[in-house]
Amino acid sequence: MTFYKITLSFKGTKYLGWQKQKDFSPTVQGELENSLKKIFKSDSIKTIGSGRTDTGVHSLFHVVRIQAPFEIPPESLLRALNSHLAPEIRILDSKFCDSTFRPTNDALRKEYQYLFTTNKFESPFQLDFMANYPYELDFEMMRQACKLFVGKHDFKAFSCTGSEPTSTIRNIFECELITGIKPNMQGIMPEYHLIRIVGDGFLKQMVRLITGTLWQVGRGKVSVEDIEKAFEGQLNRRIGEVAPPQGLYKVKTWY
Repeated sequence: MTFYKITLSFKGTKYLGWQKQKDFSPTVQGELENSLKKIFKSDSIKTIGSGRTDTGVHSLFHVVRIQAPFEIPPESLLRALNSHLAPEIRILDSKFCDSTFRPTNDALRKEYQYLFTTNKFESPFQLDFMANYPYELDFEMMRQACKLFVGKHDFKAFSCTGSEPTSTIRNIFECELITGIKPNMQGIMPEYHLIRIVGDGFLKQMVRLITGTLWQVGRGKVSVEDIEKAFEGQLNRRIGEVAPPQGLYKVKTWY
């Protein structure tokens, strides 16, 4: 067997997330494995990704370990995959790796960014790439709330069911709000804002729930005390909405 570490990026709009599913398609992992089976002319292909993504979520930096039946030079594999895959999925890097490499468990930290606008109407060009939350927000209050998420906390109140993690405790290293970003795209994309979160791991829909909570803070509907109570398990309800998937990007994984 030969093992590869590849890095890919994908636009998640038409995919049901990264992880292949028995009765649902298409997924990014499913598309990747189908291409690998054609290249190696074998069904004995296994892939492990650096984490799941939800339907419609994008990734700029997704690391995958491939187990293949024989060796192809990494650069040749990169070119072959990019010729077989849909244009929404691009292989950025390919190299040999050890069989013990685990893309999820070996990760030290991951970064996600959530892009959104607050306009009355969303631009038709942003539909697949950033969310629109059409309310006036208190950005300074949101920045203060961002600080509460930094550190080691139990994020059970900021996750959705659908997976069974061994622990809901995660360590967030950075959480910040950056506003008024002006893309230099001749007015095609509107001015937008982003929430940037770096942590040692994330629960299902955790970033989208943190984003939805910060939006509620910005509208004055959720307080600092509410967030603290959520961490302490004093609330039996979610205090934020699940932000739409198209604004979320997996940006980087550190090993």
